[in-house]
Amino acid sequence: MNAALPLRYQRRLSPLERYNLVINEVHRYHVDCVVEGRGDIDINALKMAVVCAAAANPGIRVRLRGVLGFCRWVDSGEAPEVRVFRDCAWDGMTEAGTEFMADRLDPLRGGPVADVIVAYCRDGRLRIVFRAVHAALDGRGMQHWMLDVFRALRNEPLLGSRSTLTDLDVQLGKRDQVTAEAGSAATCIPVVVPAADMPLSYVWRRIEINRNVPQLLPKALVFLAAWARRQGEGEVGFTVPVDYRGLRTGEMGIGNMTGYVRVSVGREDTPRTVMQQLNQHIRELADCRSLSTAKKLPWVPVRRMAKDLQKNLHAVLYTANSFVPTGGIVSMGQHPNVDPVRCAGFQPRCVFGIPGAAGKLNVLFINYSDFTVVAFAAPAAYNHQGQLDEMIDGFHRHFSAGSVQA
Repeated sequence: MNAALPLRYQRRLSPLERYNLVINEVHRYHVDCVVEGRGDIDINALKMAVVCAAAANPGIRVRLRGVLGFCRWVDSGEAPEVRVFRDCAWDGMTEAGTEFMADRLDPLRGGPVADVIVAYCRDGRLRIVFRAVHAALDGRGMQHWMLDVFRALRNEPLLGSRSTLTDLDVQLGKRDQVTAEAGSAATCIPVVVPAADMPLSYVWRRIEINRNVPQLLPKALVFLAAWARRQGEGEVGFTVPVDYRGLRTGEMGIGNMTGYVRVSVGREDTPRTVMQQLNQHIRELADCRSLSTAKKLPWVPVRRMAKDLQKNLHAVLYTANSFVPTGGIVSMGQHPNVDPVRCAGFQPRCVFGIPGAAGKLNVLFINYSDFTVVAFAAPAAYNHQGQLDEMIDGFHRHFSAGSVQA
């Protein structure tokens, strides 16, 4: 007698994921991870690996189904598409030359939540871009999916995941243990002064620091807060994601399994005091306070919320306010080497993420044994006179080996 086939994978759309759909309506809101190296890759083998890894991780094959609070992610059975672009004028350091990535993944209209792009670039580098809409995946979920694709390429066993757990499920499960009070969000100033009248578009920059920087998360928060105060006094606050996998649950889901805490950085704060504050938030399960609108959000149409956000975009993005903090910063952890993304014919050099196009400033970094990759994203209005580039250059100099401040 044949064993029963597993039930069709599906999971509910959490309120956070629903709001990520809203942001994706206003601007492309993706989780984009880039594997950079030299050599070549067998495209047919890659396509087969994507199919195998997707079968082991059906959350990457989902489509949005249902309406309002009845929305669910449902397995379509279709693996993400692999697209190939040649002669790309992209150096992997900015958004310049990325026209081939300009399209938006659009699950709200029935489209896929992920794809894979192979870019043969004129600088001799091969860059493989794993893209997913943030409404369906978070950064750690993307890493898990991407690494399973490379395991499949090397004919290794896949880790896989069929978890249907959502961030809201985790938060509700911890509800009785939360000890932190919600409090009121501070009115946070931006890191740099924006232009007021530019149409919305995001720019991003990648830098490499020539050493491994220990405790970069709190050090970066202190640096960015000090830079923000160059324009005047004001509250400075950042969101920091808290990965639930291994911390709040033993399940390895590839969806959004992340909570967020807001860290305030005062003029007298040091990396140590900032880290103490962050650890205190985590001990108090502040990341598990579900959205105050969690009950109402599922019943408001996404397009209506997107229209309201578009109407108030100037105030949300370009002024000091309590809705959007100074920025967000994400650590993707320590990576001793790039062996997990190695395969026949391809010699990887590094993996880097393109920060999500949301809010006033997003920073994402990955530490390797002897260098650190940091990427910044912000609305173009924050660089209308090169002020964002000036800040990034200052960050680079501050943390590089040989710097007085480093």
